[in-house]
Amino acid sequence: MVSSIEVILVPTLMIIIGIMLRKTNVLSENHSSLLSKIVINISLPALIFNNISTANISGEMIYLPLFGFGISFICMLIAFIYSRIRSYSKVKTWTIILLLSLMNTAFIGYPIVLGVFGNEGFLNAIFFDMALALMFVFFGVILSTLFGGNKKEVLKNGLTFVPLWAVFLGLLFNIFNIPLGYVLENSLTYLGNSAIPLIMLSLGLTINFKDFKSYLSDTIFISIVRLLIAPILLYILLLHFGFDGLILQVSVLEAAMPTAMNTLVLAITYDLDVDLVSSVIFVTTILSVLTLPLIINII
Repeated sequence: MVSSIEVILVPTLMIIIGIMLRKTNVLSENHSSLLSKIVINISLPALIFNNISTANISGEMIYLPLFGFGISFICMLIAFIYSRIRSYSKVKTWTIILLLSLMNTAFIGYPIVLGVFGNEGFLNAIFFDMALALMFVFFGVILSTLFGGNKKEVLKNGLTFVPLWAVFLGLLFNIFNIPLGYVLENSLTYLGNSAIPLIMLSLGLTINFKDFKSYLSDTIFISIVRLLIAPILLYILLLHFGFDGLILQVSVLEAAMPTAMNTLVLAITYDLDVDLVSSVIFVTTILSVLTLPLIINII
């Protein structure tokens, strides 16, 4: 069985490769924008579609996306209050909202849940992750409205937002049990598998430790909330409402995941605080090596 530490070291290594490519001038920081466009328009939609279209929806698992939405909105509220207290700009506020609300429930969450709870736990993790896929789409539409300018252009961006169509089509194929066929299924799998490596390389290209001290306090706060406070809050809430067993355990473990890597895609696309995003993704991923085993022992 692969350990949680080994799973977390995989994206960390890819980030380091991105840093090395920039340091050796093989790629530059400007290339991160191109990589992000490929991810948001091709790789990520394929990954979302594959997850949703093949999920086996049944029983109480229908609650899992609601738990995902719930903890994301609680984190949004925490981020908003924190940003208001510190009198942050709209750009900085939305950056922190993204960093606290979007968790890495797929790339790191899936293999860890599978290793801890087996195939049944993995299926529950897929349902929890559906909420985060929709949250990514939700934030994409919101950010295009806030920072996109022209209303017609905003509407166009919303209607042509590829991950949104991936969600709708995934649900359609799932509900009507439409077969993908060998060619389409494998093509989408290959494209979806490219999403995380491209995001990680992009992250490595944008990480800049020169100004690390200037956003150290925000990184520490976000890390504590994302890795410890969020899962503990969800654990207390689910116990209060009578949930237990595998559905509780998987939900809490997924809520303890580090900040989602695709947050960087939104940050670059809408000119948010990319330096802070890079810092938080990197730090929460590293710290999760310590916090995830702790959460696993608690649940």
